[in-house]
Amino acid sequence: MAIKLFNNATLSTLGFLLSAYSVYVERKVEHKAEHPEEEFTALCDIEAIGASCSAVFSLPEGKMLSFFGIVPKGHRLDIPNGILGMLFYTFVFLRHTTSVSQSSFLFKSQANLLISSLAFASSLFLARKLYIIQEICVVCLSTHVINTTLFIRSIRDILSGSSVEKRKTQ
Repeated sequence: MAIKLFNNATLSTLGFLLSAYSVYVERKVEHKAEHPEEEFTALCDIEAIGASCSAVFSLPEGKMLSFFGIVPKGHRLDIPNGILGMLFYTFVFLRHTTSVSQSSFLFKSQANLLISSLAFASSLFLARKLYIIQEICVVCLSTHVINTTLFIRSIRDILSGSSVEKRKTQ
């Protein structure tokens, strides 16, 4: 069987790289605030289309765990959304590429649907925020598309009774 170009492993790898880049940009922006003499322009700050990911990553919603009061602001678990994304995409990648038994709760389709639902809900919330503030963030929009695709595939897995082994060729 041929492996599709945009299977879950490919999408999760791309999502991981985009999330890692968002963390990098956020750290550089924080560093620039402390050292204004240093120049930094993110690749995703595209003036021609009015896109500024560095501005978006600096919003309070950029750390959703503290934004929603799950952890206090400044807590060691008050981490950027990009790190949460890296964790999510690592889960998806491992679930898709390893031959872990379906008996492992974390790799069951129902657990995958729950975790994918959280990522999808986060994407909906953040995409709405981008719309409200009329900001374009190429990195954000790309991860929203990936999260939506992974969410739809997790629903499909539940409805079709698909197993981890079957998904590896998708």
